[in-house]
Amino acid sequence: MINQYKRSDVFRCNQDAHKRFEGRVSVYHVMKEKKCHPDGCLYFLWHCALMEKGRRCIRGFNFIGRECKGCSYFMDEKIHLQPTVVLDPASFDQFLEDLDTFESWLEEVSFKRMNVAGKIDNVKPWFEQLIVSGRPHYRLRGYLLVIKDGFIGLNAFHDTFYIRVSEARMKSHQFRPGMKLELNGELREDRGRIVIHFPKQIEIQNKGSGEVWTREKALVAVRTATLLKEQPDQCLECQWGALTDVMENSEKGSERFRYLYCLKGISHFEGCYIHVTQKIKKSVKEDNKV
Repeated sequence: MINQYKRSDVFRCNQDAHKRFEGRVSVYHVMKEKKCHPDGCLYFLWHCALMEKGRRCIRGFNFIGRECKGCSYFMDEKIHLQPTVVLDPASFDQFLEDLDTFESWLEEVSFKRMNVAGKIDNVKPWFEQLIVSGRPHYRLRGYLLVIKDGFIGLNAFHDTFYIRVSEARMKSHQFRPGMKLELNGELREDRGRIVIHFPKQIEIQNKGSGEVWTREKALVAVRTATLLKEQPDQCLECQWGALTDVMENSEKGSERFRYLYCLKGISHFEGCYIHVTQKIKKSVKEDNKV
C-alpha cells in the first residue's frame, strides 16, 4: 500500500503558485482540495491600473482587496486553468484503480485504532502557526515521528506516514531516529497525509541514535528558522525541514496552508551544507561496501 494522495508524478499545473514546485502538484491537491480534474478551475486575478504603474491608491490602500471593487482603476481578470496529466493513458487508468483501492482502505480504517509498527526515520517538532494582522504566533503541539516504511494493521505501508506524540510522550520515551517501535493509535487522513493520533501501548525495540528534542530546543529552533520559498524533496525529507500548519486571518477571510521552514536557518537549499554532508557520508558508505 502506498499513499496515492501524495503522488506528484500524475499531474502538472502552470498556475503561478505552483511555479516554485516546477508545476508539481499532489493528487490530493488536484482531486480532493481543488477538485480541478478534469474540468479545470477558475480564479480571478485582481489588478490595479495605478499600482501597476507605481502610483499610489486614490483611497489610500496598500494592497488590492475586496474593498477595491467599484473603483475605476480596479480590474478583475478571469483565468481558467486545467491540470495536465503526465502519465500515459494506460498508466493513468492503473493509477485510478490504485486510487480507488487506497480510498476504499482509507474509508475502512479512518478514525479506527490500529496496530502500527515501523522504524523512525526522523523526529520533527510539530508546530502550528496563527497569523493575525500579519503577525505570526507559534504553538508547539508536540512532535511528529516520521515513518517511511512500516505496517498499519495487517497492511505493509511502503510510504511515509506520521505519528503525533505529545511533549509528555517525548519526555518519557525519548523518541529518536533509528528507533523501532510498535504501538496502537487512531488513524486519520490530514490533507493527504496519513497520521496516527493518540498512540498507546508503545513498545520500543531499540534505542535508536541522535539527540532527543526538548521543548527548549524546539522553541529556539522555530525562532531561528527560515521560511523556504520552495519545497524541494531534499528539504521535506531532511530532519531540519519542518512543515508547519498555518492559519491566516485577514480581511479576505481565513485561509489554511502549510509552510516549510528550515530549523537550521538555511534560506536556499542549493547552498545547504547539511545536504552536501549527507551526500558525502552516503558516498563513503557505498564505497566501503564495495
